[in-house]
Amino acid sequence: MKPLKVGMIGLGSIAQKAYLPILTKESEWSLVGAYSPTSAKRRKVCRAYRIHDYSSIKDLINDCDAVFVHSSTESHFEVVADCLNRGVDVYVDKPLAATWDESERLVERSERLGRKLMVGFNRRFAPFYVQAKNQANDAVIIRIDKHRIQQSGQPFKVTLLDDYIHLVDTALWFAETTKPSTVGTVHVNDQKQLVFARHSFSEDHKIVTTAMHREAGTHLEQVEVLKSGQVIRVKNLDTLETEKDGRLTIEYPDAWQTILKRRGFHDAVHHFVDSVKGDTPPIIDGREGIKAQRVIEEIIRQYQSG
Repeated sequence: MKPLKVGMIGLGSIAQKAYLPILTKESEWSLVGAYSPTSAKRRKVCRAYRIHDYSSIKDLINDCDAVFVHSSTESHFEVVADCLNRGVDVYVDKPLAATWDESERLVERSERLGRKLMVGFNRRFAPFYVQAKNQANDAVIIRIDKHRIQQSGQPFKVTLLDDYIHLVDTALWFAETTKPSTVGTVHVNDQKQLVFARHSFSEDHKIVTTAMHREAGTHLEQVEVLKSGQVIRVKNLDTLETEKDGRLTIEYPDAWQTILKRRGFHDAVHHFVDSVKGDTPPIIDGREGIKAQRVIEEIIRQYQSG
């Protein structure tokens, strides 16, 4: 069987830090090349990774079985639609598109054309998050926090759609809810930048909360699962704490485990490739991948309506 031919569209920070190091080191597929509208960046990055420098996005798509889309969110609709129309499966950064309406149209198109469409919520593949999720069925309270030091610089809509969406998606995943609520609060400063957000989701006597502070005194990302007789806590995706019967045990990743593995990128990429090769639906297909975006847009609507 010939190796899967994959390409990359967009060569920003996330593409270079997370995806190129994975896509250029595996034998299960062939990375045919990459495209970026910024020619100087494209030539530099492609030369560094010894892959073909595509000056035409259409040429790249035509040479591929699957494409990883890491271009700007505003470009997602046009780029993903073009890939799907040309019979190419797509892995795309969250959010799927700039608006939920555009995202829904892409989902419908992928379903109509029978193409794979996966949204890159990498935390669903982070090993310690997976362990915590597998033990959360009988949880009573689940807390999902992500706090930062002096990172309120972007407009609040951008922060919610680009960063807070990770917390919302993780909450929906842990809660396994089909009808998410949007009870909570958003605090914005005079420059219309997000300072604090907090929301709760309930399902079958289980309460899941999300919280983000952009001007906190710490860089902390944490999932805490409270259940009868036990507390499970994942800190910064690389520390798993379990408190049971008054005893605390702490688990760390294997010393050889990469940061990309810990953060879920490695397994997300492999899951998508396996989905394409095996003709099976990805677990975060388009339909699943837009649930969090719909919640985020409702949060924005509620804030704006006062």
